[in-house]
Amino acid sequence: MATAKSTSTSSTKAANDPVNASDIEADIQRIREDIAALAGSLKNYGSEKSQEYKTRATTAGEDLTQMSQDALDDLTRELKSYERALTDEVRRHPLQSLGIAAGVGFLIAALIRR
Repeated sequence: MATAKSTSTSSTKAANDPVNASDIEADIQRIREDIAALAGSLKNYGSEKSQEYKTRATTAGEDLTQMSQDALDDLTRELKSYERALTDEVRRHPLQSLGIAAGVGFLIAALIRR
């Protein structure tokens, strides 16, 4: 691989100017530097986008977790309310509750035997 020599030539030469090997090597070196700079820019851009998407996903996950927890809390409160209402009804009508429980037990036993 040839090494580039530092020259003070301009990259905007006229079309009819003679070109020598050192000018070509210098141009190739500038192109390599430009490609390296472009690769670095792409890497930084990708890193920034990756971080942005990671932040978005984390936020969405946290929001989903909070919504799930809220729904679970609401359901728990509702079930406790139903439990209290059922307990109150059983205390008000213990014989009727016992009869209903026996009937349900009998139906379940009949279904299991089949």
